[in-house]
Amino acid sequence: MVESRAFRFYQKVSRFSLISLPYLNYLSFLGLFVVLVFLSRRFYKIVLQSQVCLGLLVVSGLMILSSSFAFSKEEAFLQLTNFLPFFIFFAFLRFLLKGSEKLEQLATDLVITSIPINIVAFVEYLIKSPYIPTQMQRWKFIDWLRSAPHKERAMVMFEHPNALASYLVLILGLGLGLILLQSVRRRDGDRALKGTASHRPSLPQSTYLPSWLVYAAVYLNLLGIFSSGSRNGILIAISQLVAFSFFVKASRTILVSGLLSLLGVLISAALVGIGGRAVSLEGLTADPRVGVWQIALELIWERPLLGWGLGNYKFLYPARIIDPVYDKIFHPHNFWLLLASEAGLLVMISLTAVIGYICFRAVRSLVTKQLATGDRPLLLGYLFAFWGCVAFALFDVTFYDARINVLNWVILAAIYSFTESSVAKPIAPSMLC
Repeated sequence: MVESRAFRFYQKVSRFSLISLPYLNYLSFLGLFVVLVFLSRRFYKIVLQSQVCLGLLVVSGLMILSSSFAFSKEEAFLQLTNFLPFFIFFAFLRFLLKGSEKLEQLATDLVITSIPINIVAFVEYLIKSPYIPTQMQRWKFIDWLRSAPHKERAMVMFEHPNALASYLVLILGLGLGLILLQSVRRRDGDRALKGTASHRPSLPQSTYLPSWLVYAAVYLNLLGIFSSGSRNGILIAISQLVAFSFFVKASRTILVSGLLSLLGVLISAALVGIGGRAVSLEGLTADPRVGVWQIALELIWERPLLGWGLGNYKFLYPARIIDPVYDKIFHPHNFWLLLASEAGLLVMISLTAVIGYICFRAVRSLVTKQLATGDRPLLLGYLFAFWGCVAFALFDVTFYDARINVLNWVILAAIYSFTESSVAKPIAPSMLC
């Protein structure tokens, strides 16, 4: 009984910590650390029974080995803090995320708490826009806000607009999964009323929030992503909406809302640009990332197995500078190139294999219909969110913001939890293919 009460208490601590993550980051990290200590004391004997956790242990060893031969050993060992603590966090967090109810509650909490972020982002975007009256630009608060870095781009409490966009595409994916879940529940209830199914719906009704609030919270993320001015974020949001539309067959309301949102993003980008930058092919081809990637490939060629050391790209870049305008670049703007150039191909391949295995199991469980009816749309939402993480990592690296790093691993732990704890049940007819 004592353990049961303690477990429920730490679940509440973890819930509060994740809800407050973007707002009270240091307090949230303290809460998550306390939860991690509790979980490690309770589950340390069984955590390494998982093949995934053993794989992360191997990756950790390779990262430490790479750091021992780094160009700057001090920096490399310091940068291990962006990986090893989060591996441990993932390994134990999955014990708190068992059960559809907890996973739905987590997704709902994160989606709803993003509402203020998106509203503030849009207000910031309007204040930074060139169309604001000149007289208003002289107001002290507005002048201070407009003098901040990244002209015409909102970043709210994040250090960079791309970090804001990276956070919001994760939340957008979770929200799309909640919309699918609500639609399945609604359809299930309609069939029960019409006598085409059991009088008791096969899915429990949500006890969290009304549908309209979930819709509003989800689609506000599009406004926030647009306000960030992140081309990468907008492209990922479009891909999430397209994928979302493929999984909706019976609900015209959801399909139309998704397509209208997609159309709205495209029209807005075409008319006013993205973060003060016009959308054009020339802008994409002139992106400095191309040169940055070439340097990363050169570094990989020179030290392929163990790399130059985590965090060492910024020390090696000045000697190979691609453009005097970009005299300081801290990373290769691609997660896999970062791992391969800084930690070596062994680390890059091993970590990709471990995460790929988790995602493969999740997709296989969807395709083979091994999940309960209510788990399928929820899992899709978490997969949409993790796709946002993966796609963003193709063009930028945002895990240096610990809040985003935590959320990435939380989403991955939830996906892993689905494949561990979901009970195979007959799949009731639904609108999901």
